[in-house]
Amino acid sequence: MLYSDFMPESRPGRTPSVPAPLLTAAGLALGAAVALGFGRFSYALLLPPMRASLGWTYTQAGGMNTANGAGYLLGALLAPLLIGQLGARPAFLASMLFTALTLLVTALVTPFWALLALRGLTGLSGAVTFTAGGLLAAQAASRAPARQAGAVLTTFYAGASLGILLTGLGLPPLLARLGDAGWRSGWAVLGGVSLLALGAAWLASRGTGARGGPVGPGVRAAQLRPLLRSLLAYACSGLGYVAYTTFSVTYLRSQGASTAQVALFWTLLGFAGLVAPLLWSRLMSRVWGGRTMGLLMTIMALGAALPVLSAAPGVAFVSALLFGATCLSVVASTTALARQSLPPAVWGAGVATYTITFAAFQSLGPVLAGLLADGGAGGLRLGLGLSALVLLVGAGLAFSQRRAEPVD
Repeated sequence: MLYSDFMPESRPGRTPSVPAPLLTAAGLALGAAVALGFGRFSYALLLPPMRASLGWTYTQAGGMNTANGAGYLLGALLAPLLIGQLGARPAFLASMLFTALTLLVTALVTPFWALLALRGLTGLSGAVTFTAGGLLAAQAASRAPARQAGAVLTTFYAGASLGILLTGLGLPPLLARLGDAGWRSGWAVLGGVSLLALGAAWLASRGTGARGGPVGPGVRAAQLRPLLRSLLAYACSGLGYVAYTTFSVTYLRSQGASTAQVALFWTLLGFAGLVAPLLWSRLMSRVWGGRTMGLLMTIMALGAALPVLSAAPGVAFVSALLFGATCLSVVASTTALARQSLPPAVWGAGVATYTITFAAFQSLGPVLAGLLADGGAGGLRLGLGLSALVLLVGAGLAFSQRRAEPVD
């Protein structure tokens, strides 16, 4: 489903005050930082003290991010309805506020079921933020000069990497000072910073997608069929990447990594994502079909495999750079595919289809990796190795995705 506020349009006599496309993308990127950088990925840093303090198994620990993924799936399904009623920008901002509140409340509770529910709610609101923000970014890209369109999209998606970078700089020192009980303070800090980000996002996104609108045409099977291989590749991305982002820090800790090494690893992961637009935006603007997605997933698979192959700190840092530079750019590549291969009237529906596919499969990854870890026989190392293999399979599928002409 798509709403009229997502459609790039030009109306005679109407010149709304809209920030420059890159400035808009930068403001929207703060939503991605909150939705994913804080709401999802920060859990990897907070998991070791939470697991130690609360006595969780790896399966329970993975179940938390499975709940987050399930909430994200539900949010992706509900997002079109919410955006249709509220408008894209109001839904974007309201869901950012809700995420900030769930992060704050997470600091206050202890029961497993309550934390599980909060992880699910955080995923739900994060999906609304990310869906609305992604579509507003696509709208902004359509207003940008052709040479900047890729940069606008990758700037938005790099917002999640900004969140990762900030958590890498802030959370490890906080946890080192406060010990295992410091996970509560960590969630509280994330909630407070999210409220500050909300104010900045409100200012930068003024005049974009502010109105609601009737439901536009949905994407038809005939329009999606030519993109089937890229959809399957994106399913592999969802299943494969999430084990790394959930358990990589726990795995490094189990290999004897220090607080400084963990902080550097996570900061490099975020930094690489921030510079990714400089690396890939031109490629996304010029290369059609699934070749960009395939290249990104190949590099991501290599990054995921490196810690399994060697426990050396330097190898982990290279892994973070490779994985961080590609993980969220894969998401941007699907938006580019939707814009290249679908009529403008169903861009939003195409993006939503990719999002729902990704969300469904990312829900499975953490609990499967946790089950493997609890079962012994390789533990987390086996789970991380299999995730790298899944990413490599997805890369092969993406490379086989040919350029698809829009079907009306």
